[in-house]
Amino acid sequence: MRKTHYRQLGQNAVTRLKKKGFQAAYFDDLMSAKRHLLSLIADGSTVGVGDSHTIYAMDIDDDLSAKKCRAIPNIAALNLHGYHSDSYGYIKADTREEARQLLAEYLTSNVFILGANAITMQGEIINVDGVGNRVAGMCYGADRIIVVAGVNKIVPDEESGRKRVHFHAAPMDNIKYGDECASTATGICPGCNRDERICNITTIVHRKPIESDFHVVLIGEELGF
Repeated sequence: MRKTHYRQLGQNAVTRLKKKGFQAAYFDDLMSAKRHLLSLIADGSTVGVGDSHTIYAMDIDDDLSAKKCRAIPNIAALNLHGYHSDSYGYIKADTREEARQLLAEYLTSNVFILGANAITMQGEIINVDGVGNRVAGMCYGADRIIVVAGVNKIVPDEESGRKRVHFHAAPMDNIKYGDECASTATGICPGCNRDERICNITTIVHRKPIESDFHVVLIGEELGF
């Protein structure tokens, strides 16, 4: 029953996404979705990887290496502040100029892949970022953009998507990073004013951006947060 419900929900969402111009597809399981994702990445591509536990669950590092692709993780794509920060275990280049080059390649990669905090049944994609490199890579610069999400990210509308971030995604992210804030104590993000706040930039992609090659891959499993 759950699989049937997920399929109905996911296929309905795909229909709405296609009406908004996205190239969207639904898959019953993670491995089928993984094969499709890899088929969308040409051999030898530079791949920017936005922070996503759904993508991590796919375990594509070896597959990308076999395709002779170069993956750039979000923790290597540093602005000036990030380069001089010791937070969150950033992967740092030897020099600032090398870090700038990595950031440029990350934001203008052949393929940029990321997750979603919510996908609405109106065919919208909602993400909330602390720094902005993930959503920047999605919005403009990459030759191909691929959003990957489990059915647990599907919500009725924009308001529900924002609530999902406050009630689920943000508290889980703060737990991941070891941040001690109200959301980790109460399980609900109150919209704090901390310097370390991770809910700083909200993007809502209402339709496929002009002249973009934008794919959405929905999976009939509960993945990420």
